[in-house]
Amino acid sequence: MKRMIQAELLKMRHSAMGKMTWLVPVAAVVLGYLISQVGLYAQQFTYNIWYGTFYPCLVPLICAMNMRCEIRLHYQTMLASPVFGAGQWAAKCAAVALRLLFSQVIFWALMSLLGMVFISSVPAVAGGAGMLVVWAVSLWQIPLYLMLSAKLGMIPTVMLGLLAAFFSFSVVEKGSFFLFPFSIADRLMCPILQIRPNGLLLEQGDTLLSASVFIPGMGMVIILLAAAAFGSIKWWMRREAV
Repeated sequence: MKRMIQAELLKMRHSAMGKMTWLVPVAAVVLGYLISQVGLYAQQFTYNIWYGTFYPCLVPLICAMNMRCEIRLHYQTMLASPVFGAGQWAAKCAAVALRLLFSQVIFWALMSLLGMVFISSVPAVAGGAGMLVVWAVSLWQIPLYLMLSAKLGMIPTVMLGLLAAFFSFSVVEKGSFFLFPFSIADRLMCPILQIRPNGLLLEQGDTLLSASVFIPGMGMVIILLAAAAFGSIKWWMRREAV
């Protein structure tokens, strides 16, 4: 498994996928600070646009770019492999997850450094914890988007991610937020970073500061991850060389 993951990472390293995993977080940081004019709440605003817009679009983008490379070769590099099967698909999902974790680390490191230079409104520890949570609750999307991109193509898949991020804002403050799984990350960030999905500060005593949302949120994520992994593996095992 380790070698298969390394092989998948190697395919992404010198491709456009590899560049996007660091270009997108850098762009989010630059844009966030420019729009907020490096003001008092620049950090909070930048965190907000990262986990609310940029990252939800980066996940389907990386998945779609990954599958586009396989489609161009008619899946021959994967289907001809002697280890073709569930392990191979799991290795691809794990490699994408690691590249996305790399993006989260880059974003957090830049934000922490800028917090030392300019006004810091989000502690580095809280920011790091938040980015890990965002990454973890999005893991179920990786096998889903890989499968969808193979069926729909890059543009529809990325558009789906953008629409999901847009609609999540309309349900994130409702009690049934976990029924729309794309809003889970936004909701869990409220008590961690103490800001609303729209970037405004949360006042003491606000219900959005309650940590009780972690249990239903993470429970739903585990179910979704299991379902997406099982469904995508079954789909992949039925693939035939074309």
